[in-house]
Amino acid sequence: MAGKKITKQQVKLYMKHKEDENITQGICAAKSGFSERSARTIDKGLHHTQTLYEPRSYKTRKSPIDEIWDTDLEPMLQANPDLQPTTLLIYLRRTYLDGDKPIYTDSCLRTLQRKVSKWKAINAKPKDIMIPQKHFPGEQGLSDFTHMKDIGITINAKPLGHMLYCFRLIYSKYSYAKVILSGESFQALSEGLQEALFNIGGSPKEHRSDSLSAAYKNDKHIPVEDLTDNYKQLCFHYNMKPTRNNKGKSHENGSVESSHGHIKNRIHQELILRGSKDFISLDEYEQWIYEVMKNFNHANSKNFNVEKSYLQKLPKHKSVDYEIKSIKISSLSIITIKHMKYSVPSSLQGHTITLHISQKDITGYLGAVEVFSFERKYIKDSQSKFVIDYRHIIHSLVRKPRAFKSCVYKEQLLPNQDYIDIWNYIDKSESCDVASKTILRILKLSCDYNCLDKLASICLDKISKSEAIKVEELEGIFNTSNPKLPSKVSVQHSLDNYDKLIVNAGDCHASI
Repeated sequence: MAGKKITKQQVKLYMKHKEDENITQGICAAKSGFSERSARTIDKGLHHTQTLYEPRSYKTRKSPIDEIWDTDLEPMLQANPDLQPTTLLIYLRRTYLDGDKPIYTDSCLRTLQRKVSKWKAINAKPKDIMIPQKHFPGEQGLSDFTHMKDIGITINAKPLGHMLYCFRLIYSKYSYAKVILSGESFQALSEGLQEALFNIGGSPKEHRSDSLSAAYKNDKHIPVEDLTDNYKQLCFHYNMKPTRNNKGKSHENGSVESSHGHIKNRIHQELILRGSKDFISLDEYEQWIYEVMKNFNHANSKNFNVEKSYLQKLPKHKSVDYEIKSIKISSLSIITIKHMKYSVPSSLQGHTITLHISQKDITGYLGAVEVFSFERKYIKDSQSKFVIDYRHIIHSLVRKPRAFKSCVYKEQLLPNQDYIDIWNYIDKSESCDVASKTILRILKLSCDYNCLDKLASICLDKISKSEAIKVEELEGIFNTSNPKLPSKVSVQHSLDNYDKLIVNAGDCHASI
């Protein structure tokens, strides 16, 4: 059409129509949208669409930078290739002056940026590039940890300090995530990896990670293998070859590193749909993460179904996913684990206990017998370093009531807020010694008869009525196996009944 340039696509269409010998040149040109004259030009190979593009070799206007580029700036770049355009502009403003005013102003910065960028592209040292890899099903699985501080998850309105352990099959990109409270420890790695393997139903031939301290000793004096014994045993149990990235080269674990951003973004979007970042319990949050990952993996289900048949068969039982530690119980009846101090039953003093320490629980064994088990706490999330169960030490403490007043873990000894309120009330209304004896006897009563909540309810009811809390009265309520004598004596028989007995006795003697 007149006034419009003929495009390369129109020329291709014209040449296609020419393949039909029954169509004339004019018809081919008409079908392609241009004149027959243009068709003749195309046939001669002289049309502008048939000539190669030659970039412009001249400048439309001259730049003041051109005058000093060859003499000043390029030699500076050759000597120090790290120089930036802004630095070169500072040099020009200081060096080239017209009186007190600089000749080269900020208007030259964009020209400097273009020229420096072009010079570095041609003359700079070769850069590292990413090499695409070909992956095979069942060959490799990757492990890594990622922080979740920026997500802002809370449990009952309290911030949850945690990480996510992420496992990914490199071929199918099938991922698994687990909430981690303990940091990048071996327990976290072992629990997360084993849960992931049992979730996918098999193990890859190779397990790859960065230089985790949970898996590697990271000793520069060990030239080849510096695996920790626990990690070596874990990989051997699942018949996986342990490998890692070069130190400081996190991009070599890129297949799992890149997934962190996608997983976090998915979690963030799912939280928006949920309408809240607060969860009732840790179990609810963990189940929610499991569902998010299940939906996240839906896009990779086709490749995962292919890869499953290449995975190795799992052993019947899991490997050890906890730390084993032996400790002798001292007279304090307290054990210390990762800066946290836990009370244990006082009857265990002097015995050596074997601890199984996982990221959630701590279990103690005397020989093969389990003697205690409690939830593990972390110093970063706790207001106190003491975790005290009053039942462990109350029978000893009730014999030393004055020790309660100055006890370093007095607040942690009281089991809940109700008992803190009860103690505050008794402490204000009684003397120091009486208050200590009273609260300790109340705690002992709760321990002996397993009546923590009911006992607290009775005490709080008395507080609401401003009545005194009498331990003897409370003990009478719960100590049903040793009741006190009744306070009221039953009425005696009438004396007339005894008179009748005397008269009857006289009759009997008379008959004899």
